[in-house]
Amino acid sequence: MAQDLQTVRARLGVHFDKSGSIRNQCVIAAMCLALPYAHDGRASLVAVEVDGDDFTVTDDGPGVSLGNNPTTGNPIAEDMMTVIGSCAEFKPTAEYAPILCNISLAEVNAISSSASIVTMIDETAYAQKYSLGAPTSPFKPVDRSSPGTRLRFTLDKRWAGNDDFDLVAVEAHVRSLGLNLDNATLTFAVK
Repeated sequence: MAQDLQTVRARLGVHFDKSGSIRNQCVIAAMCLALPYAHDGRASLVAVEVDGDDFTVTDDGPGVSLGNNPTTGNPIAEDMMTVIGSCAEFKPTAEYAPILCNISLAEVNAISSSASIVTMIDETAYAQKYSLGAPTSPFKPVDRSSPGTRLRFTLDKRWAGNDDFDLVAVEAHVRSLGLNLDNATLTFAVK
């Protein structure tokens, strides 16, 4: 698992389209959980915040499972952040993988100096933090009152470079995916 993430950093051009903005690709990848929930009416809000190298994607959907993956024994949410392609296998969003999963959450995590996921399960929020793709702790309960999932990434310039985030291009790409987002609020905040 950790070796796979090192491979992402060593062979960036295999995982990311170097002719496009890596920041745009990372934000779109981080939206891959929220957009299907919005399409299916299970989330009414998808919020994206970008501040330089830091970005956050929040939704008010059902949250990501902390049940164990029978193959790895890890929580499903942890595998989504650390195993390349596992977010495309996440059952609630798997049918959307062909249009959403060009880049997995693990690949974004691999080029981030720090990252975190917070997911609300049965009215309790759980969080896990990462450094260069590796978990720094198990999932722990945290204070949070809103439902859904929040993903945060701080991209590392060593791998993400200095390209600019292009809000217009990302929003146009998301709207072109063919998902029905009419009943969800999609917001972008760029600082």
